[in-house]
Amino acid sequence: MKKWVTAALLIPGLISSGAYALDLTPHEIIVGNDGPPAKRYFFQDEGKRLSLRIDNKMTVSGTSDSIAFGFSDIKSAGMKLWKSPVQPALRFDGKNLEAYRTAARALLPPDAINIQLEEEKAEAIAINGWTSQQFIFSYSVLGSTIRRAITFLNLRAQEQIVFEITAAAADYQKTYARGYRVLNSIAELPANSASGPT
Repeated sequence: MKKWVTAALLIPGLISSGAYALDLTPHEIIVGNDGPPAKRYFFQDEGKRLSLRIDNKMTVSGTSDSIAFGFSDIKSAGMKLWKSPVQPALRFDGKNLEAYRTAARALLPPDAINIQLEEEKAEAIAINGWTSQQFIFSYSVLGSTIRRAITFLNLRAQEQIVFEITAAAADYQKTYARGYRVLNSIAELPANSASGPT
């Protein structure tokens, strides 16, 4: 994170100075309104509870600032959602793209070598009317080829998060597909949803 902040400080207008209404702490909940009881997780955004679903070979942990997901069946793969320090008002166009590109590159491991920006995608996350810009990198660490997708995602006008997927190159596509399904499952919980352990 320190490397990211250092890079962002070099880019005028990139750091957000506003307070966050988003709390990404993952809470466990049991829901069963439309069928048998099922475990879900939720985080809170402006008083709303937003639920998400993971598969039975994934784990979840986190704090108010970030949620980390593990894949028990894919070695060294990981996924993370975290609060972006970038202002959503910094649009994904023109000269701002270079600022986002620089910020994304700053998130790569310090020991990464042979870094290549393989692809950039506008509106890569076509869910819930969100806007996004994605950067997909490949690099080598300790002899292994890694792919990482870094997506800046505007949940709403005042809130941006970063969605990261990292995996060995051979495992990247299936890891990304499962991570995308988690994002695609995000929905507001109805007020009468059952509660569970936190």
